[in-house]
Amino acid sequence: MKRIFLLLTAVACAFTLQAQDTTKVKVLNKNVVSVIENNAGTQVKVGNNNGVEVITDSRGDTTKIRIGNRNFDVIDSRDGTKINMTREHQEKNKKYSRFNGHWGGLEMGMNLFRQTDYSLYEGDEFFDLNYGKSLTVNLNVAEYAFKNDRNTVGLVTGLGFSLMDFRFDRPITIAKNNTTGLIEPVDLDPARLKKSKLNVSYLTVPMFLEVATPLKLNSNRLTLAAGVIGGLNIGSHTKIKHNSSKDKERGNFNINPFKYELTGRIGLGEFCIFGNYAMTPLFRDGKGPELYPFTIGVSFPNIDF
Repeated sequence: MKRIFLLLTAVACAFTLQAQDTTKVKVLNKNVVSVIENNAGTQVKVGNNNGVEVITDSRGDTTKIRIGNRNFDVIDSRDGTKINMTREHQEKNKKYSRFNGHWGGLEMGMNLFRQTDYSLYEGDEFFDLNYGKSLTVNLNVAEYAFKNDRNTVGLVTGLGFSLMDFRFDRPITIAKNNTTGLIEPVDLDPARLKKSKLNVSYLTVPMFLEVATPLKLNSNRLTLAAGVIGGLNIGSHTKIKHNSSKDKERGNFNINPFKYELTGRIGLGEFCIFGNYAMTPLFRDGKGPELYPFTIGVSFPNIDF
């Protein structure tokens, strides 16, 4: 659960929030992220009342996390860390009897590479990742579905933001060679280094077909979906954290300006497992290692923005 809190904090930082009293980020006249600070503690809210909410008290020993109608209390004490999970009762309404595509909401996943080619670097696989800390956070803020009369098949599209972290396993960062224009590794002092990563942000638009199967758990149908997701690169930076300082360098780093990936999804009510399979390399052709990302993770599709 602490990982969720850190991811939500990273989302807030990605939008350059400076939380003082109340700070809000709006997309299409809707509040996407709100940060409220007062004497009682800090509250980070993603979406509306059906969204995600993280509250920490001023002492920092209790963190309350709400995802949809599930509540998680993370309590630190001398005896260790306790996690209590409760679920709020929600009255059934017409919303959940309608077709509910598995796009809009919050997604979290781990980044891998399905294919690599380091021939430009004589086989030096310098872009080796710490997979457990190479994470993607997707905020899918709008969803539209064109469905049949029985609400069993829908063509789903929408709009989202994707924040991808590639955490280096070796003590390096990357930079563009001013002469060749090629992305190259830059060695760092391992004695001082705490972490080094590349962050890439995209504006995303999906198009996939989703089918609600006859299989059910309680009143929730098992859904299957497949399609494509297009992405427009809207920013990238490297970040290096030393023992006592942080360095951030913004640039294009020869990142492909556009991407598209195949997506497959299995959903059940408030939960979904997804895999995004890149069909375009991370870097422009001949300007960096040939790397095709693959992201697998979970989503919470009933979070409303």
